[in-house]
Amino acid sequence: MKIERNEKCPCGSGKKFKHCCIDNLKYTQTQSNLNNGLPRKYMSEFALHTYSSTVAICYPNDLDKVDVSNTNYHIYMIHEIPRLSFVKDGIKIFDTHVEILIQVGVVEDVSIKKIEIQFIEGNHKEFFTYELIGNKGLILRDVEGGGIQTDILCLYTNFYNERLKSKILYVGQSYGKAGERDAIQRLGSHSTLQKILADVSHRNIEVEVAISLWEFTPRLFSSFDGISKNYLTTESEDLEHLAKVMSNPPLRIDNQIINVTEAGLINYFKPEYNEKFKNNFPDIDHKGYKFYYSYDYNAIEIELDPSCINIEIFSETHVYSQWRPIKFNLHSENERRSIFDIDFSNDGL
Repeated sequence: MKIERNEKCPCGSGKKFKHCCIDNLKYTQTQSNLNNGLPRKYMSEFALHTYSSTVAICYPNDLDKVDVSNTNYHIYMIHEIPRLSFVKDGIKIFDTHVEILIQVGVVEDVSIKKIEIQFIEGNHKEFFTYELIGNKGLILRDVEGGGIQTDILCLYTNFYNERLKSKILYVGQSYGKAGERDAIQRLGSHSTLQKILADVSHRNIEVEVAISLWEFTPRLFSSFDGISKNYLTTESEDLEHLAKVMSNPPLRIDNQIINVTEAGLINYFKPEYNEKFKNNFPDIDHKGYKFYYSYDYNAIEIELDPSCINIEIFSETHVYSQWRPIKFNLHSENERRSIFDIDFSNDGL
């Protein structure tokens, strides 16, 4: 049974389907054949695909320590994560490795995670000593006067074998006119970040705030259907469309790509502290990503890889799976067949 976008959501929330579970496979599996009776607009259809090529995570006070020499972090997320702390007397240096015990949580559902790290081939006990810096930092000093300085979040996300649960509270971006601004500059004076820090510390001692920084790389998705011979446009219109898209392909990040990526992430996760784009994306009249309507793109796809920083990202509405990228059709499913709706039933395939 087809569920219309403006109908009440079948989950019982009282909200419209488009504002609630429209992306939930439980309710959208029956939607998969929605476009099957509608021909493609063009033989050649295109979608923008943006994927996270570099990701970093840190505490808010450590933003100035993030290496940005070879990256452009224009998208950021503010997360609520379980509070991490070093277990008292939980750092031990053995001959073959360093053992670190990390406590996750404070009072409720407390767990202890053990990390074992081999830094050198030789005897660690003879080579290293350690010093705690506050309740988050750790310095391992070596006998040659050098050493390693790190923090508990870095240790967990780099060396523990279980992903850290990370609730998304806010998604934002910073680009400027030509990419001259980045997320770290924006977060240096960010009123929403300050509000989140205050709210989280006040309402729940079990959690704390972390920030993830995302560099995205764009590419063009294309789909060509030369078999069905059934399109809503003529061959000359299709060739004109093809030539227009290929005249300006998304080869480099620009403000329109950052805008549409941020808007898509907000609409998908609907973070608590975001307001714009939660319920009005995509929008043909929005100037921030007008390019993709002007060039008549079919869809947008956003792919994240939180596994590279060892976190599991989720919000009140979604738990993200890196095997299921976020997809948005730029046009009504009643008017235009999705590029992702591929019919393999034709005998010629």
